[in-house]
Amino acid sequence: MKKISMVLLGLLLANAGLAQIAVRPVQTTAEVGKENKESMEPGKLSFGLKAGYSHFTIAGAGVKEFSTGGRPVFLGGLYLGLELNTKISQHWGFKHELSILQKGAVLKMEEEADPAFNSKYKNAYLDIAPFSLTFQLEGLQLFFGPYAGVLLSSSIQRKNESGEVFTDKSIFGDAKQTGNYTQKLDAGWLTGLGYGFKNGFNMQAKYAHGLAPLIEHTERNEGQWKVYNRGFSVTLGYTLSGKR
Repeated sequence: MKKISMVLLGLLLANAGLAQIAVRPVQTTAEVGKENKESMEPGKLSFGLKAGYSHFTIAGAGVKEFSTGGRPVFLGGLYLGLELNTKISQHWGFKHELSILQKGAVLKMEEEADPAFNSKYKNAYLDIAPFSLTFQLEGLQLFFGPYAGVLLSSSIQRKNESGEVFTDKSIFGDAKQTGNYTQKLDAGWLTGLGYGFKNGFNMQAKYAHGLAPLIEHTERNEGQWKVYNRGFSVTLGYTLSGKR
């Protein structure tokens, strides 16, 4: 937990430093072709909103211990984000993003003698991707960088004594619980591909590879379950300022 906290703090500090280095005034140019030329100047900023679909599952050596009745499958959810792009040269720049999205998986849960059933393990996160390095060629953009996330809510479906499925929110965890609750911080790396149109609209596809164990204090002699967030997101966005 302390290591993940230090990663998050480091990302935030590094992001602040990069912003100070990258953002410089755009020099004035001739009236003819001014807008096109300014879009290539170092320090050019663009800000936008995006929304779309997240498609996540869990992976790692400990999946069988968590999804006890079989391999988990992907769970779909909502993705909302704010994005800032900073150009440092004609083709290179940084992408800074803040987003709210759902992660998790559809688990195969097997309890006692009952057959396995589908259990939706839903987690909502506030993610920050502070400085993804970007390469841009015309409207095409490739990017790669770290991310860190804070858990906002967590729930899992279980069966009660009558065999009825119910939603258990205690997996979020509190001060009274000693184990088997969702880790409050996530961290990893992401990579993606996007395309921006001159009218301000854009499309993006992104893959996120979590590196922080998903379940905290599992009370196992061997240590934490090696279970991590892995998934994709697809979004449509609109640039509010700084169109190319």
